[in-house]
Amino acid sequence: MANDRRKNKRKITRVKDLLTMKNFLIIVGILLLIIFISIGIMAYRNYQDKQLLARQKEELNKQIDAIFTETLNTIAETNQEVSNRDTVVRLSAVGDILCGDEMINDAKNVDNSYNFEPMFKNISTFIDRSDLVLGTMETTFTNASFSGGRRSNSPRELAMAVQKAGINLVSLAHNHAVDYGVSGLQDTKKYLEEMGYDTVGDNLEENTVLIKEAKGIKIAFLAYTYGLNDVESKTTNEINAVNIFSEEKALADIEYAKQNADTICVLMHWGDMYSTEVSDEQRNIADFLVENGVTLIIGTHPAVVQPMEIRQNKDGENVLVAYSLGNFCSSIAEDNSKVELILNIELRKSGEDGKVYLRKVDYTPIYMLDNGSSAENRYELIDMKNTALQYASGNEVISRETYDKLISGLDLLDNLLKQE
Repeated sequence: MANDRRKNKRKITRVKDLLTMKNFLIIVGILLLIIFISIGIMAYRNYQDKQLLARQKEELNKQIDAIFTETLNTIAETNQEVSNRDTVVRLSAVGDILCGDEMINDAKNVDNSYNFEPMFKNISTFIDRSDLVLGTMETTFTNASFSGGRRSNSPRELAMAVQKAGINLVSLAHNHAVDYGVSGLQDTKKYLEEMGYDTVGDNLEENTVLIKEAKGIKIAFLAYTYGLNDVESKTTNEINAVNIFSEEKALADIEYAKQNADTICVLMHWGDMYSTEVSDEQRNIADFLVENGVTLIIGTHPAVVQPMEIRQNKDGENVLVAYSLGNFCSSIAEDNSKVELILNIELRKSGEDGKVYLRKVDYTPIYMLDNGSSAENRYELIDMKNTALQYASGNEVISRETYDKLISGLDLLDNLLKQE
């Protein structure tokens, strides 16, 4: 009897062992199947990604050439022709130069100095052939504590880095101009001019028109802002220290410019924040400026790119209106605010009639890359087209997420062209 029980026990043990082995093999088989399926899915997705990248690479060059092509083609052929007697000047323009708290923290060194240069290391190649490079310095440089919020005051090293990148003429007409009072604007203007910047847009001196001569062409620069932050709390002196747009003020400046310069460029701080649509106020101001004889209108403030167009003045001559170039640098997190333009403009002074004509317009789309708070250099301006092409060609200089944002940004620029 005892032997039978032992035999039965051994049989049960063998059955359990077999069941355990069978279960183990089933589990292993299931796991292997899952692994193979996962590998297959990953391989298929990788194949799809490569196919998508290949298609996008083919379309990128076509797309980038199409953006603003319709606008640029409206410049008359007669204005593009250049004779041996003509003179051509090249201008470049960037958007608002902002400095958020995140940028300040990123640029701070252990010795409490600041270094903003890595942000702009890729920029000079796009503007080094230009005679003048314009921007809006939308911050102040005072002895107050640094702040990148509602009140803006930045380390002076920011201005040094921006100048080293190639910008040499800046507007002080913006909504932050008197965040630190008239004295703050005076300190900012003095510091920038001591560095070698040309400034325009303040009303601290009798003459508010800046005239610069390049290759024998005298260009008058005018700059205005729609208004000021917290204007209800500003004193009359603070309000009067900044060029706030009015038709009366602009007309007087334009008349002075016509008497003393060959052509006029107006830098406008206007429009609705984060809106890619041009407001009625912007169009009305543009109408007024075009009718009164300016050649270039370059806008900022919305923190995003807006459309540009070629208009004709009463003499049938072309006028460029770029409603917003976006931000040149900022730490604003919205994806559309990271997309911007470096605008390049050629002006031709005719050797026959002595007039200055708009000859050529082109641009480079730029993106403010945020590498994350743990990166050694968090913010970096990059060329959207070439960086996207590198990634699509297999050179993973950026993440797939960033690549997708670059493609979306290029699509945004393409769509802006189609706005009426």
